[in-house]
Amino acid sequence: MYWLKDKDAPFATFLTVVQTHYHSESPPENSSALSRRAKSSRHDDEQMKTFKQELVRLLSGERDGLPADALSTAADRDDWDTDDEFLTWLWHELYPDEPQPTPKAGGSA
Repeated sequence: MYWLKDKDAPFATFLTVVQTHYHSESPPENSSALSRRAKSSRHDDEQMKTFKQELVRLLSGERDGLPADALSTAADRDDWDTDDEFLTWLWHELYPDEPQPTPKAGGSA
């Protein structure tokens, strides 16, 4: 879990937030707390701004520096077969009124 040691690592904020709210050892109410936090759109919540930017990048296919097992390690769930399924579910869970970002031409999502 490199993102816990190096806060400047690629996608460290995204992975930290996912681990805090969706890991199997996290309290069940953490996932609903993240939904509320995402929907509050507080302008002073820098962590959520970075989280959303990184989620957009991941959904757009920008995954350079993200180890293959990082998302499944952070989320620690078997509910999704692929990272793309998890990312799509997460976007719709947190930002249901916004169009989902799509892979850019030549992206690897």
